[in-house]
Amino acid sequence: MGGGIYPNMLCAHPPFQIDGNFGFAAAVAEMLIQSRKGHILLLPALPDEWKDGNVRGMKVQGDITVDFEWRDGRIHRVRLCSSREQKVTLECNGISKTIFLRPDVTEDMIFG
Repeated sequence: MGGGIYPNMLCAHPPFQIDGNFGFAAAVAEMLIQSRKGHILLLPALPDEWKDGNVRGMKVQGDITVDFEWRDGRIHRVRLCSSREQKVTLECNGISKTIFLRPDVTEDMIFG
């Protein structure tokens, strides 16, 4: 009745608070992946408590679908799929790598 945040991190303010609920989801997404035209940065602001995890099906600029997993706070595997031909720079684990994407061809990379 009075507001605050539910255990699932959604806003408890009546009526439904779209800015709080969707804003939180957007903030978490930005912590995990940031993109701008031709550049993808993975795990720019990973909380220490999230040592291991994965993301599936996140869209970034350029209509690229990104799946990735991390272990002990470092990227382990990345999968990129683009709807069109394009060149992107992937940045993760302190390394930048240029990748040429082709439509409907999945680029799968494993990092040590």
